[in-house]
Amino acid sequence: MAHNLFQERMAFVGEVPWHGLGKQVPATVPAETMCECAGLDWKVEKKPAPGARLIDPKKEIYDRYLILREPVDPEKEAVALGMVGRGYEPLQNRDAFTFFEPFIENGYAQFHTAGALGNGERVWVLVKLNEQIVIKGDDLIDRFLLLSNSHDGSGAVSIRFTPIRVVCQNTLNYAMKRSSGVISVRHTRHIAWHLANAQAEELKRIIEKTFKDAETLFGRMAMMEMKAEDTESFLEFLFPRTEKQKRDKTEPERWARIRSILDDPEVTPKSTRTTLWALYNAIIRDEDYRTSREAGSDARLERVWFGRGHDLKLKALNACRARLPKAA
Repeated sequence: MAHNLFQERMAFVGEVPWHGLGKQVPATVPAETMCECAGLDWKVEKKPAPGARLIDPKKEIYDRYLILREPVDPEKEAVALGMVGRGYEPLQNRDAFTFFEPFIENGYAQFHTAGALGNGERVWVLVKLNEQIVIKGDDLIDRFLLLSNSHDGSGAVSIRFTPIRVVCQNTLNYAMKRSSGVISVRHTRHIAWHLANAQAEELKRIIEKTFKDAETLFGRMAMMEMKAEDTESFLEFLFPRTEKQKRDKTEPERWARIRSILDDPEVTPKSTRTTLWALYNAIIRDEDYRTSREAGSDARLERVWFGRGHDLKLKALNACRARLPKAA
């Protein structure tokens, strides 16, 4: 299952996703309905792991626990998603969706996609904010927030800035103060309360400021012209040639794909084609849509949002920052 979607289900607003799976819902869908349509209206619970050591008999506290997903089919058994310590507290899927309710209700955002990966161990909710970032002419960026929650104990609940370039649907990255999260909430006691408490106007202020900073950065990138040798140097940094390629004066296949994206008027606007901004987008476009050797075990969505693709995008963005002249 190359897409790695849990139960081959997800919910989406607008166009059918690239993998052709999921249930289409209206843009005004409420949180509870979005959760149900995404196939995420199930709960997880924490139970002592087999062989766990009882460390507090009075409170019945053990040193290790399993996170179990209730079966989608009532005739089947619960599924173990991961093992955690005694301080871990799961966040239920409905609470993850509820986090966005105030933004949905006041028209500041709308649900876009939601689903889970694997056996349900990683859940995501993507919402689209109103207004766009204008880089130059018709080169526009849609603003998204991506909430991800791991039920296997592998990480905290995080909410990331995830801008998407309208012209060719590149999933860009914008790191705030070297961190990819707007907020990060650990799986500790009262996690749902702590997540809900982050919905204050202060969070909206942070969101607007961060996207304004992204607009400034992307705009500066669109003003920086790149000569042929500049492009080669940038590609060499991200995707170094082998010694044999250097001797033979050949280039990696990835370089050729990126150059072809730069030359394609359907995905690279003429107004910014020779800029650092265009090169960055070509690199991201290639990463988002390339065929991966890992497709059998590490699906595209997981790779570009959470795995190696995400790491590459941050590396490319930081390389762009380093090449820009210092702001006056």
